[in-house]
Amino acid sequence: MPIRYTDEAANVEQLYELYEDLGWNEYLKLSPEVLHRAIMQSGITMNAYNGDQLVGTGRVITDGYINAYLCGVGVQPDYQRQGIGSELINRLVQKCKETNLHVQLFCSEDNMPFYHKFDFKEFAIGMKLS
Repeated sequence: MPIRYTDEAANVEQLYELYEDLGWNEYLKLSPEVLHRAIMQSGITMNAYNGDQLVGTGRVITDGYINAYLCGVGVQPDYQRQGIGSELINRLVQKCKETNLHVQLFCSEDNMPFYHKFDFKEFAIGMKLS
């Protein structure tokens, strides 16, 4: 079955399960409802489905006029390395380009080669509170 991509909102439980499978909620420590609210307020979201199963997600946090921050791009481990993450990124970046948003992202040094494939270039040093 081909992967279906949509900007429709993901189901609360499926989204939470995907974040759990990726290990992201170990850091975030959010309830399913709070996670879903955060995603819904992002600005731009994109989800990938195999049938009815959510297998990938990504989002852009934006002011809607100037800045757009690509984040939360993840693919369920059993579906990784099949181009789903790349397609999510391409679709999210395209939506940003349509409204002339300046796309940025933060990633670990290990992930930089992956994002170079999408023409992202290093331009700043990111930091976070510990």
